[in-house]
Amino acid sequence: MNNIVVPNRTDAVGVHDPIRVLRLVFAATILTFLLVSFTPFVLEYETDVQGNIVNQLGYSALALVAIVGHLLFTDRAVALSLLRPVWLLTIALLAFSVLQSESPGAAIRAILFTLTAMLAMTGALSLPPSIRDFRLALAIAALVVLGLSYLGLVAYPGLAIHGSDGLEPQHAGLWRGIYSHKNVAGPIMAMLFFAGLYLMRCGERWAGLVISVLSAIFIYKTGSKTTLALVPLVALFVTGGRIFGGRLLPITVLFLAILVTALLTLGAAISPALDIVLQAVLPGTTFTGRLDLWRFTLDLMGHHQWTGFGFETFWNTGVVYKAEAPFELSWDPRLIVNAHNGYLDIAIWGGWPTLAVAAWMLVLLPFKDYLTTQPAVENRRLADFLLMILAFALLNSFFESYFFSRGNPIWLMTWLAIVGLWLCSRFRLE
Repeated sequence: MNNIVVPNRTDAVGVHDPIRVLRLVFAATILTFLLVSFTPFVLEYETDVQGNIVNQLGYSALALVAIVGHLLFTDRAVALSLLRPVWLLTIALLAFSVLQSESPGAAIRAILFTLTAMLAMTGALSLPPSIRDFRLALAIAALVVLGLSYLGLVAYPGLAIHGSDGLEPQHAGLWRGIYSHKNVAGPIMAMLFFAGLYLMRCGERWAGLVISVLSAIFIYKTGSKTTLALVPLVALFVTGGRIFGGRLLPITVLFLAILVTALLTLGAAISPALDIVLQAVLPGTTFTGRLDLWRFTLDLMGHHQWTGFGFETFWNTGVVYKAEAPFELSWDPRLIVNAHNGYLDIAIWGGWPTLAVAAWMLVLLPFKDYLTTQPAVENRRLADFLLMILAFALLNSFFESYFFSRGNPIWLMTWLAIVGLWLCSRFRLE
C-alpha cells in the first residue's frame, strides 16, 4: 500500500492525473494476472514446458513492476514494514530447506518462483494511490476472473468443466472455470464472494452484488462441499462477531475453530485417542481418504520430521515411489501431488520447527494484527474483508494444500490478507 496507508508527496495528485491512472492500471494488472495466471484453462495433469516458461517470465515481470512501484511510490515507512522479521525468518527457513533436498536445483527454482509471486502481490497493495483505487483494482480483477470463467463454460466447456475422461471421472460436470481443478476454483470464488461483500459494505453496491452473486453460483456448481460449508460460517464468524463482540469475539471463535479442526484432522491421524473422538462425532469419517494419506505421510517422515525433505521435493519423488504403500490406502500416494493438508506439507518440507514458525506467521501474528487494527472506518472494513480471506484459507488448508505454493492464486490471496492485516495495524488508511 502507498497512499492507502500513509499520506505522502502524491496526495495532491488529481483524479485525472496520468501517474495516478498508471498506478491504478498497474495494480489492477498485477492483481488480475496473479488471480488468472498466465496460463488459464490449463489442466492440472498437463505438462507444458512452454507454459511454465510463460509463467516464470510473467511473474518475474509482475515482480519487477512491484519493485519499481515500491521505489517510486511506496512511502519509506511502508516499504520498511514489509521487511517484517518473521517473514524474513520464513524466507531463511525456505533457503535452509534446500540443504535437505535431494534435488536442490528444483527446490531453489520453486522457492524463487514462490518469492517472486509473493513480491508481486505486495505491489498490488502498494501501487493504488488510495483505498478507493485499491477497491477498483480488486473489482476489476474479480470481474475478469468471473467473466473468463463463465465465458469458458460456453466457449471452452471441455476445459472449464470437469469431464469424465480425466483422472477423476467422479468430478464430471463440476465447474472449474479458468482453473485446473474445482478445488482451486471453489476457494478463489469464495474469496471473490468476500470481496463482493466488502465492496457492498464500502458503497460499491452494484459491483459488489454482481461479484458476490456470480461467485456464489460458481461455488455451488464446483460441488466443493468444504467451500460451501466454510463460506457462510466464515462470513458469520467475522461479521456477526464484529457486531456483537468487537474485534475479540471473531478472533476467539476463529482460533477455537482452527484448534478444534486441527485436533480432529491431523490430530486424529497422529493420536488414536483423538481418532476415537472423531469417530464418535462423525462415525466412519475418513475425510475422503485423507486420514489414510496423512498417516502414510507421517510414517514416511521418520528421521526427517525435524528438518524436512526440502521444498517441493517429496511428492512425485523416489521418497514416495520407493515406499511400500499399504494396500488398504484409499488413495495411491504415487499419484498424489500434495498431502491435501497445507500444514502437513509445511512440516514435510521444513520439519516441525518450520511448521511452528509458519503457524506464527500465518495464524498468530495476523490475528494479533486484526486485534490492533487502526480505528479508522476504512481500516476496519478492509481488515474484516482480509480476515474473511485468511480465516477461510486457514480452515480450508486442513483439507487442501496451497501454502507457499508458487503462483497458486489461493496462496497469493492468503498472502494478500496477511500483508494487508499487518499494514492495517500499522497505518491509518486514507
